[in-house]
Amino acid sequence: MKKLLLLACVALVMSACEKDPDMGELDANLAVYTDYDTGADFGAYRTYFLPDSILEPGSHHAYYWKDENALAIIGKVEAQMNSRGYTRITDPEKKDEASVGVQLSYIAQTTHVVTGGYFGGWWNYGFWGPWSGWYYPYPVSYSYDTNTLVMEMVDLTASDASDNRLPVVWYANASGFDFGGQYNLRLLEDAVDQAFEQSPYIKAN
Repeated sequence: MKKLLLLACVALVMSACEKDPDMGELDANLAVYTDYDTGADFGAYRTYFLPDSILEPGSHHAYYWKDENALAIIGKVEAQMNSRGYTRITDPEKKDEASVGVQLSYIAQTTHVVTGGYFGGWWNYGFWGPWSGWYYPYPVSYSYDTNTLVMEMVDLTASDASDNRLPVVWYANASGFDFGGQYNLRLLEDAVDQAFEQSPYIKAN
């Protein structure tokens, strides 16, 4: 029975290989999503303020990530913004003079899954004969780590912000498995480059 199940699974995977992406390739990089305000004039912006830390939202308090790894990610964003013709304002007391503000946020979480009992399966009734499904007579548990890097650009020159809310003109989200260590740092840095590559409109005149 176990051999038959294994062969059936192999056949199923092989039949789907032409339609589905390589999951190994999906795990190799973070998935990057970008969006922007089509009415924003990115060419008119000249300066930007980028904090020297990355915000880490917590359940009760916000924390700030500012070690050498955080600075490496911030440095990537700075290099991209500078290459697009913008000038960084580093003095917090002069941040009001910046055209845009760039905020980085990082969210890491561990998901725990515990399952057991009846499982109906993916096959139709009768695939295994008179049985309609199968069950695990023991609990199955596993966990996986994910992380997300969020980049937001807000227009600090907005004159219609009467409710003290500034418009977000660019948004980027990079998420995927958290591998930890230097490999994960490289993925985050690559995600920054990919986000800007997907955003050619971010460029000063």
